[in-house]
Amino acid sequence: MVKKFEEAFARHLGVKYAVAVANGTAALHAALYAAGISHKDEVILSPLAHPQVAHAVRYLDGVPIYTDIDPRTGCLDPEQIRWRISDKTKAIIASHYSGRPCDLEAMSKVLEGREIVLLEDASQTLGGVYKGKKIGSISPLTVFDFSYPQGVYTELGGVVTTHSEEYYRWLTLFRDTGMMFKLEDLVKKEGPWHFEAQEIGYNYRMTSMQADMGISQLQRADEMQERRREIARIYYEALKGTEELLPPPLPENHEPAWYSFPVLLQGEKVIAARRKIVEKLLAQGIKADVQYYPIYLHPIYLWQGHPDVCTIEGPLCPRAEEYYQRVINLPICPDMDRNRVNRAANALKELIGLIGG
Repeated sequence: MVKKFEEAFARHLGVKYAVAVANGTAALHAALYAAGISHKDEVILSPLAHPQVAHAVRYLDGVPIYTDIDPRTGCLDPEQIRWRISDKTKAIIASHYSGRPCDLEAMSKVLEGREIVLLEDASQTLGGVYKGKKIGSISPLTVFDFSYPQGVYTELGGVVTTHSEEYYRWLTLFRDTGMMFKLEDLVKKEGPWHFEAQEIGYNYRMTSMQADMGISQLQRADEMQERRREIARIYYEALKGTEELLPPPLPENHEPAWYSFPVLLQGEKVIAARRKIVEKLLAQGIKADVQYYPIYLHPIYLWQGHPDVCTIEGPLCPRAEEYYQRVINLPICPDMDRNRVNRAANALKELIGLIGG
């Protein structure tokens, strides 16, 4: 069943291989392992991502190099990446903030002539499209997470996609506790019962029940994505003309997966009231959120001390910290009808009006 899900997922995205794993963190861990990350290797990443992204780097004894964002989109800024690259940089994790694809073309240009792997964190981006290509079919490695209500939801679960046969072999070996069962790949030929431990891998297998759920949901993934696009269009229309609210820039040459609808607050008074605004939205049953608290400000990374080799004056990533202070992520869920979407938008505008008054 897992193999069937992998094949169906690969066909859905138009990619050669899909390797299913137990969860999204396992997918990140496996992808970084396949990319060859090890002791003291530096990995550039955005601080506006789930802490599991940095955790996966640390699992392999790599060094997270937090790099600032494009203040319009919340995604990694390719120009900021340029000056953070060192001779120890081995990979870049491009986290697609709230389902909006990063500027992958610009990132690829920065990496030209360098042996640095571009890995996409598409945890929130199933259904996203970049310049006519589906996210998951572009970069050497792309990670998906199915523990969120997206086009595919398996409660827990994840996938790594790749076109590379070499990466595919390393991914499957790592996922299957490092055990090799294929007769032609065994070092010794002890007999038909024989298998070998060829790597220190992990038991990161997806279950058949998860795979069965994934197969059934994959059949409706395109329908769910179209509904998310429609909800985003309603938000744009409903929030138009509110000076204190800056909606995300309209997509150009790409289509976000619209995991949520991030709105930036404008004006000191409104920004200062952000917590109160979110609490009041939640009290009204509107599942507003704030993503993400910059990873390097989480206690574990403060306690460990920052691993960056550079000395930086002031905030490590000032744009990311400012973005976090201003953003409210409005809910996008395929089962929301127009009335629910307008209710969320109008409640936010009403609260903004009360603060402004």
